[in-house]
Amino acid sequence: MNKLLSIVIPMYKVEKYIDKCISSLIVPDEKQLQLLDIVVINDGTPDNSAVLAKEYEKRYPGIVRVIDQENRGHGGAWNHGTELAVGKYLFYLDSDDWFETSELSRLIDYLGHCDTDMVFLDSKIYYATTDTYADTSRHRELTPDVVYSADRFDWLGTGHGFNMTYAHDTVYRTSLMQQYLPLFCEHVMYDDVSLQAIPIAIMNDFVYTHIDIYRYYVGRPGQSFDPKVRAVRAADDVTKVLAFLLDWVRRNRHVVPKGGTREAYTENNFQSMGTWHYRELASFSYPIAKPRLQQWDEMLRREYPEIRPNEMVRCYRALPFGVFYAGVRAFMFAERCLRYVKRKMRAKTQNPL
Repeated sequence: MNKLLSIVIPMYKVEKYIDKCISSLIVPDEKQLQLLDIVVINDGTPDNSAVLAKEYEKRYPGIVRVIDQENRGHGGAWNHGTELAVGKYLFYLDSDDWFETSELSRLIDYLGHCDTDMVFLDSKIYYATTDTYADTSRHRELTPDVVYSADRFDWLGTGHGFNMTYAHDTVYRTSLMQQYLPLFCEHVMYDDVSLQAIPIAIMNDFVYTHIDIYRYYVGRPGQSFDPKVRAVRAADDVTKVLAFLLDWVRRNRHVVPKGGTREAYTENNFQSMGTWHYRELASFSYPIAKPRLQQWDEMLRREYPEIRPNEMVRCYRALPFGVFYAGVRAFMFAERCLRYVKRKMRAKTQNPL
């Protein structure tokens, strides 16, 4: 039987979570279950995660596969899992997250009658500290079950922009993803930023449907969402991810059809990835920001002269670094204050005395 959906799960130090993750994929209908290709990438985990996952491999042969590899990080696991996937479609699932099993059954039925390159779904965040869920659906402005052309869709002006094709609520055509490997920077956090750019460049059409499937767990110590982890690694890792993406886009810009909205989006993304990082780096402490901004600016000048400097870049290059840094920080503080005031005003409007 041909596989319909590959689900790629990177696994590292998640023995408390992996059972819930994999068990959520075991749909009760045997015919549906046989259509699944569950690819668990053991990224050299030192705990008992692999032992637990291989119990599922024994119980569900031909459905669950556990692949051992030397540690390559989250992105390396996604690259390897994408390479090995055999389903028509591909879904990425982190090993501390899970699917709603009943919604996965609905998705299998839906994909059986679908032939678009991407399928957009709904999702929720689960906050462990408060035991609450928050809706994170990004596609409610789309008409459900209508096929959209990637060339004619307004990627720059519609919806959530750079987050339209994010992993937690998007299914991708496997053969297209495999054609452009590697898709993810390895041994870094934030490798999934690739999915904000690459799918739009290579996919031709998509559809959105009301299937609320993904549950994203927030609150596990050590995950990239953890501010303590971000503070230590983020500046270097974001730099590596953006450099990886700049190189990928440059090598594959020819793939995007000329003259459509997709080309405009891809070109805007290419420019933004280079220039946005000046602001991102300025959000870190002075000792971190100064040398990394200098390295980033030198790299762009040397390797990507086609990236046009925006006002932020021109200010960086014209002003003493201390003045630039103080100005950016003041601007960002003003933005936060404005957002706070707007939230208060909305709350007051929604809850009048």
